[in-house]
Amino acid sequence: MKLKLPVCVSLFGLASLVSVVARAADDQPSEASQDAQAEKNAPAEGEAVSDLDLVKLLNVEVSTASKTSESVEDAPAVITVVTRDEIRRWGYQSVAEVLSHTVGFYLVDDDILPNASVRGVSGGLGAESSGIKVMIDGRSVAYRSTSGNWLGVELVPLQMVEQIEIIRGPASALYGADAFLGVVNIITTPPDAARPVRARVTAGLTETNPSSRFDVASGAQLGKFDLLLGAAGEYDDRSGLSLPAESPSPTLPAGVGDRRTTLDLKRRSLVLSGRVGYAGERGHVRFSASGSGLTRGGDLAHWAQLTSTKDGTRGTRVALGQFRLNVDALLKATHSLSFAVQSTYFQGGILPQDRVEIGSDLFYVERHQAYRGVDSMVEARYAPSSRLSVITGVEALYDREALGAPDRINRENGQAVLSGGVNRTEELVNIGSYASVNYKLLDPGLKLTGGLRFDRHSVYGSQVTGRVGVTSRLSKSVVAKLLYGSAFKAPSPYLLYATPLRPGDVVGNRFLNPQLIKTGEYQMSWTPARTFGVTSGVSYSWLDDKAEFTPQGINQTARNVASQESLSWETRADVRDYRYDLYASFDLVRSRRDLGQEGYAAKLVGRNNVVYPPWIARAGAMFAVPSVPDVPLELGAEGIWVGPRRASDTSIVERGASFDLPAYFQLDVTLATRELYLVPGHETRFALRGKNLLVARGPDPGFSGFEYPIQPAQIFLEVEHVY
Repeated sequence: MKLKLPVCVSLFGLASLVSVVARAADDQPSEASQDAQAEKNAPAEGEAVSDLDLVKLLNVEVSTASKTSESVEDAPAVITVVTRDEIRRWGYQSVAEVLSHTVGFYLVDDDILPNASVRGVSGGLGAESSGIKVMIDGRSVAYRSTSGNWLGVELVPLQMVEQIEIIRGPASALYGADAFLGVVNIITTPPDAARPVRARVTAGLTETNPSSRFDVASGAQLGKFDLLLGAAGEYDDRSGLSLPAESPSPTLPAGVGDRRTTLDLKRRSLVLSGRVGYAGERGHVRFSASGSGLTRGGDLAHWAQLTSTKDGTRGTRVALGQFRLNVDALLKATHSLSFAVQSTYFQGGILPQDRVEIGSDLFYVERHQAYRGVDSMVEARYAPSSRLSVITGVEALYDREALGAPDRINRENGQAVLSGGVNRTEELVNIGSYASVNYKLLDPGLKLTGGLRFDRHSVYGSQVTGRVGVTSRLSKSVVAKLLYGSAFKAPSPYLLYATPLRPGDVVGNRFLNPQLIKTGEYQMSWTPARTFGVTSGVSYSWLDDKAEFTPQGINQTARNVASQESLSWETRADVRDYRYDLYASFDLVRSRRDLGQEGYAAKLVGRNNVVYPPWIARAGAMFAVPSVPDVPLELGAEGIWVGPRRASDTSIVERGASFDLPAYFQLDVTLATRELYLVPGHETRFALRGKNLLVARGPDPGFSGFEYPIQPAQIFLEVEHVY
């Protein structure tokens, strides 16, 4: 794919402009004098919108990029950090909401499990955000059978979260399989920052239906021991959304008639988490556990749509659960050498209340699937000086998949009438070893990074991934990063062994290979003052052995037949002061594919990208507004403008012509108080929030002959209490 000359000129021109202007910025007053000026202009206590300026934000320490603690600017990755304060300020209810407002990401929500796409590359049917690796404190939280990631309330109580570190770009050299398009690492509250109570409760309306959420955490540090507990849950009802008119060929039950509105899009989620630890001078030991579950009304499930009836006797219901038990230990052998151990026992599967409608009047389908296993790591960390750090490690994964044959259940007597396959058990094993080196050639001016990893899997064989990078402080206010890396996405057990539930469904392909990606990227950040900063970067990715669904008899199966090249430009600017917080970002993506197929469908779809919008603009503003001294208020708004994007391959083929889905704009508005000390020692905040207040309907691309309505309008009251 060739990059057009005007785009090249504009990108390199921007980089040159930033470098030139930075020299002038270095002549500005020192940081100390800026601090004094900021203190002089600071408002009275309680009026500040943000207590964290941009310099402090850029100096927030992260660990995901290299497994060592470093500032965001020094980290050898294109990384965004979303802090606890930002989650509270903008009223994010889940990690999915955080990612939807993050530059470089685009989410399609099928009202079961959202799918996150990155830099023009999307996963397709049933992807469930499996193109990124989601972790909590460095441990994968994937639902193993599909390799999918839950991004809703069921993932983690946000009151337990200190910050979310988001990497765009390949990271398999450190994290192995599925650190493909990026990594999302959720960092929980450290022991010294724990509070006895952090709680947030919301209640309101989703369109005309009631909704509610709770999110609570409690922590304490007793000498060398620490404890952190958390829970979160939601009930939401999106029923009443309409099947978009753009849908070319939905699969509808015979009795649905002219109705195109959903009757069951109810959402229930619950997560319980806990951590207990001991820390001393020579290291620490921590035990943690997490259990989560979800149920979703499936009127927009891909098997068949609008299957629910008013009496509740019919309808798809997706019910899933998972549990993890973790142990982490760190031993500081010497001042420069330490050893780390992590081990996770995991299990999960389909819950008994799960049922799937496939459009039959005679029967529905019950699925049977479960998994359990262990994921362990041993790591050595050597840092003889502040300029050099070396990490080596070995990981081992054992995953036992129990793949039960689906049952077709007679509606009249509730008995199984026909099995859709055979019961089978698959044992999957992966061994990985890796090494990573960070060296400051010029401290702090030039940092070099390199890494290499080898994985050997019992099904798909060997994979080698690596990365190299240079991070340079060109001046006091300008940092540049030049990075290159490779990654792979492993085929999930679902894609390897799936049994179709109806004609046209997915059938497994045990010969499916990993998808491979290579990415080169360049980013510059400019922070001339404590109140202003801008970051801009370009990336180019080559994706080979891309899995696409192709016909397999009356069904479809994934095969490594396609390739894709994607060029992206991402820019974000922030202005932050005591009385306001502003940001704006813009994504521009140009991507082309080679489907590796011939015939009518391939010719009709062509080489142009599908699903991912060519551009996305985002902006947010939060201001302190005039109010009585005892009740300081702030008013804020966030907007997302999503450009027109091509429908999916399936929708294009079903319509018989290529078509675009229209652009849309979503607006969220917040009116909130600052901290109110209604009880001594207790902080209370109130917020009235509206999501998608303009009631945009989208739609977003679907993958089974129909499109998805976007998130409905919501309005709710939020109360947050901290003690």
